[in-house]
Amino acid sequence: MRRVRRPARSLALATSLLAGTLAPSAGATHLAPGALAEAAHRVGFHVGAAIDHDLDAARREIAAREFTSATLENSLKWGPLSPAPGVYDFSRADAVIDWAEPSGLRVRGHTLFWDRLNGTPGWLADEVAAAPDPAAHLRQRMETHAQTVVGRYAGRLSQWDVVNEPLAALRGDLDPLNLFVQTLGESYLDIAFRAAHAADPDAELFLNETLVELLPAKFEGLIALVERMLARGVPIHGVGLQGHFLLAPPDPFALRSQLERIAALGLRVELTEVDIPISLFASAPDPLAAQAQAYGDLFEACVSVRACTGITTWGVDDGHTWLDSFFLTQQNAPNRPLLFDASGQPKPAYDAAVAALALRIIDVDVDVAPGDPGYRINPSSRGVVAVAILGADGFDVFDIVPATLGFGPAGAPLAHAHGPHYEDVNEDGRTDLLAHYRTQQTGLSAGDPDACVSGRTVDGLAFAGCDRGSVVERSTASP
Repeated sequence: MRRVRRPARSLALATSLLAGTLAPSAGATHLAPGALAEAAHRVGFHVGAAIDHDLDAARREIAAREFTSATLENSLKWGPLSPAPGVYDFSRADAVIDWAEPSGLRVRGHTLFWDRLNGTPGWLADEVAAAPDPAAHLRQRMETHAQTVVGRYAGRLSQWDVVNEPLAALRGDLDPLNLFVQTLGESYLDIAFRAAHAADPDAELFLNETLVELLPAKFEGLIALVERMLARGVPIHGVGLQGHFLLAPPDPFALRSQLERIAALGLRVELTEVDIPISLFASAPDPLAAQAQAYGDLFEACVSVRACTGITTWGVDDGHTWLDSFFLTQQNAPNRPLLFDASGQPKPAYDAAVAALALRIIDVDVDVAPGDPGYRINPSSRGVVAVAILGADGFDVFDIVPATLGFGPAGAPLAHAHGPHYEDVNEDGRTDLLAHYRTQQTGLSAGDPDACVSGRTVDGLAFAGCDRGSVVERSTASP
């Protein structure tokens, strides 16, 4: 089998597919207001921001116009919610959710169980330590907390970060300083997820972890932990990779590999707390353009994996970032890590995100036989179509050189090539090739005679195929 990889081209080329000649180094976007949310809606993807009760009117306007999802930054954490045992104050969380819902935003609950910073109330550890049976007492508290909080918003919050950061900060084992781990061991994860599921059976339940994108050993620990949970029948539906890129920009190939590893477990995956500080690009000729490239890489990695259904930035704009007050990053303030600048204007990174969403990959299943002109591929998506070339009698997919595959009119230049990867697309027992190609050709319609896929096998045999109307587009929003 031969696999051919082409290097990615400049982000400027991808952006130009959407809006003429946008340069990533431009100081202001040429896109219409709301372009980010529009691009996300068009492809069944969620782009979100962390918000809270103290969000001012200007930022609320940006959030409602530009995002499709919102995560409560602090008001749903156990610490802020419960100042005393058995006492809950939902006023702040209610205010955020009551605003977000009519604004059309999906709402994510963050976070049910977290034993760092303000994740737990100050009274909990002492109460557990004083209990005759600490394990039984903590379990009862967890189940009551899940029923109280998740149950209150059942049917309103579509996702919950049920457990946040169970692993040690820089390692792949459970955090030995974690109260839940110390008291209940790994079983605390099962208790948490089962209690949340009982409180709202329709909510998607996520395990959320930090720094795994930059620490391969920690990522392996996360995968092993999730596999054990699945083996025990724990109702987990997704994994959140936080995406705080504080040490280095995202590596799109490594990140995509991680996303695919999670997808292979049958789970959703989202990037849940993204920020990419400008200080990472201080030596670049144009730091804003370099930051835009990093955001473009991040979005491209996610949208290239069907199970990756959303990206949330941790804040609305550069004036609304925790990094400027966090003790490890405050010396770099202003960190300027988000898609909008401190005055609420979209940055080149915004353009990069919209461009990546415009190139959303849609999987298309088509049986193609070599030399058969009777099939046409329906290019109903603009920009990217992932074509499945299926094996047939006398024609083995492993003989295909992926780089020779083409899409669109003869001679149309390919802007970029992903892949390929192999799977049994239509579950017929044959391994199929999924090759992802971007083309500058847009606007082709069903039945257009130019909308064909063609190529050549390694032994010189040409093949071509066009769709007869049997194309199946698999929405990325589907489980």
